[in-house]
Amino acid sequence: MKHRLWILIAGIPLLSFINSEGTLTCKKSEETAESSNTISEVCEIIHEESKTLFPSHVSLKHLKPEERKKKFVEIMLPLIVRANQEVLKEREFVVSVSNKKELTPEEKRKLEEILKKYKASTISELLRRVDAVPVSLILAQAAVESGWGTSRFFTEANNAFGMYAMKDKTKCIKAKDSNVCLKVYDNLYQSVKDYIYNINVSWAYEEFRKAREKGADVYTLVEALEKYSTLRDEYVRLVKNVIEKNGFTRFDDSKFVLAEETPCNR
Repeated sequence: MKHRLWILIAGIPLLSFINSEGTLTCKKSEETAESSNTISEVCEIIHEESKTLFPSHVSLKHLKPEERKKKFVEIMLPLIVRANQEVLKEREFVVSVSNKKELTPEEKRKLEEILKKYKASTISELLRRVDAVPVSLILAQAAVESGWGTSRFFTEANNAFGMYAMKDKTKCIKAKDSNVCLKVYDNLYQSVKDYIYNINVSWAYEEFRKAREKGADVYTLVEALEKYSTLRDEYVRLVKNVIEKNGFTRFDDSKFVLAEETPCNR
């Protein structure tokens, strides 16, 4: 049985598919949002027999700059929204049990698992860590770190964010003329999930999490990620510029919807 995961995003209606090679492609949907002044963009990830084919070993080098940017967003956007949704489901659970006087054995077990996963010792610390990262910020950093899907690490290692292999170096790829070893992922979705986890857990991004908790806008949050690169302030300016120049903030209200059939099939 096939299940389709839609992503509803303000913009032009698109219908995305992952083909047998794992490449994400999009087709226009003829349906529009009749009850809204804006048209919705619809992207889907198809599940068949509980196994998802995520994009893997994609190279966009052959495309012209504007086409490359469009295709890069088309590939990364559904993965980013889905990964954020997973984190928000965990957060929803933590919030639901945070004010309970007594938890069920199952709730206790699940809460302990999440505390351990996010390396937190209190509920307040956990809530600061279990949260989504703005889509616009993730897209911009992925674009910067991967050269819009042209870097060797993006193509050969599915590493969209320049993530280092700090401990387990059994699955890594070495940078040229350097001892730096970058992580190798099975697909791009794993890369997105690992990036979000790193932002939510690493000591280097504590100020980011504090600012997010206070409701800071995306440009303020970018400033709290200066430790992500040795370029520091220059890196912050670069990421901000990519967000602004490409209008990525229009994706920050993305929604994730589960459905069993597309509107076109009804």
